[in-house]
Order: sequence, then structure tokens, then C-alpha cells
Amino acid sequence: MSKIWIFDLDDTLHDASSKIFPYINQSMTAYVSQKLNISHDAAHELRDQYWKVYGATLKGLMENHDVNPKEFLLKTHDAHELSKFTKQSHALKNTLKKLKGKKIVFTNAPLHYAIAIIKSLKIERYFSAVYSIESTKYNPKPSLYAFRKILRHLGEKPHQCTMVEDDLANLKTAHKIGMKTVLVSRQNKKTVFVNKRITKITHLNQQTR
Repeated sequence: MSKIWIFDLDDTLHDASSKIFPYINQSMTAYVSQKLNISHDAAHELRDQYWKVYGATLKGLMENHDVNPKEFLLKTHDAHELSKFTKQSHALKNTLKKLKGKKIVFTNAPLHYAIAIIKSLKIERYFSAVYSIESTKYNPKPSLYAFRKILRHLGEKPHQCTMVEDDLANLKTAHKIGMKTVLVSRQNKKTVFVNKRITKITHLNQQTR
């Protein structure tokens, strides 16, 4: 029986919170402000509203303003600039190298950005596929649709997969459909849908089940 490791990208395989996310957030707010001709503050509030309702700024813009998703993602995810913020890690490479089984990336980020980050980390050789927001027709995790679409494409059963994530909501969906789950976080909150908890990705090893 095959073993599939499904990795989130941002804040799981690398640190995105310190520099990358602030950059993207600024880019998204600027895009919304310019596109809808509203103030920066109004754009920020609208983004917050769409995040709560749809789980992503993009989804709200598509539903309510007919925004072109490809344009939005290219304008707000400058892969060339953002990849400069990554730091290569020998420990990360060694962890992935030693981990047996098929490994893929499943991220809510756009494909051009995900590939740029993975290449800048020099870990592309360890992954057989990268599934992005485009792969799920712009339906982000934690939607059931997104998870089921990826599983159908992989041709795998949920119980054959382990989801490695920093986001509890995404792990909750993964657990709900039958995947094993690993939380990468310093949080100590106990949850029934987390099978294993590690503080950083390099603590992942073959014994993780």
C-alpha cells in the first residue's frame, strides 16, 4: 500500500509569515484598491470581509467583481521578489530525502509562486507534483472540494495519505475525509483531528504515522 505525503508550502516547508505574507498582503490590498477604485482602508476591510465569507480574497473578488483570477495572482504574487526572502536549509533537504514515499505539495498559492519558492529552496527534486489554487479551480483549502479534487487526480484513497500543515482548519478537513495529519506549529492546543504535532518541519521523520 502506497504512502503519500501531502505538504502545505507556506509556513510549513518554509517561513512565509515574517516577510513573504506581509509583502503579499500589501500587494493584494493595493490591487483591490486600484481595481475597485476604493481607498486603501476600504480595500483592507473588504479583503477581511471576503476572507471571512469565502476563505480567500480572490474568491470574493471573483464572486462579486468578476476579477480575472490569473491577473490577480500574477499581480499579487511577484515570484521573483518573493523568492528572495527564502532561506535554503540543509536540514530540510535531509528530512525530505530520508522520508520514504511519494511527496507532493498542495498549496492555496498560485503555481508560478509555488514553483519559484520550491526552486529557491532547492527542494524540487523531492516532489513529484505541485497542486496549487489553479488545480482546485480557485477553491482554496480547507474546502472539501479542493481535497477531493486533489485525491481524484492522485488516484489515491485518503487513508493512504498524510497531510503535513501549519493550518488547523486545513487539517480538520484532511482528518474528516480520512487522512492522517501532522501539525507543524508551536501551538499546544489539543485537537482530535491532529495525529502528530511537531514544532518544525525538520522534526518530521519516517516514524511519523
